[in-house]
Amino acid sequence: MWKSLIFSSLLFTTTNLALSSLRINAQTETNNNPPAETYQPGFWQPVARVNMEKPISLNIINKTGVFLDYSFTDETLTPTVLRPDDTATIRSLNPENSIYLVIYPDMNNPNASRMSLKYSVEVTEDNVINLTVSVIEEISKGNRTFNLQPTGAIFLY
Repeated sequence: MWKSLIFSSLLFTTTNLALSSLRINAQTETNNNPPAETYQPGFWQPVARVNMEKPISLNIINKTGVFLDYSFTDETLTPTVLRPDDTATIRSLNPENSIYLVIYPDMNNPNASRMSLKYSVEVTEDNVINLTVSVIEEISKGNRTFNLQPTGAIFLY
């Protein structure tokens, strides 16, 4: 009986290690920059990083076909309108504290509350963050908030 139990445990452990290895290999093959060994997929992982030693700029690129409003969640919280197919550039970002930027369909659009937006992030060699905003069908995969942390990590919520 003990031999059977030990064999079952050994088989279970070996199978889990093999599956973990496959999962790690699949992740590193799809990314140019392999994740750390401790990587666990999820919203708690940064989507990109900027170099905190260089000036940081942000381009918000509107590919939605509708007017967007965007605003930093600071004490002013004044929204700015971004026209369809336009780009807004924000220079000299300083994330001494975390920066939160909300982007959402302009409230003058009658379908604004039903639209789901998706953000895509690319950081260039010049430390420019290109944040492309598009419309998607799946509400559960949408974004409304861009977060830049003092460490240079970028998160999307």
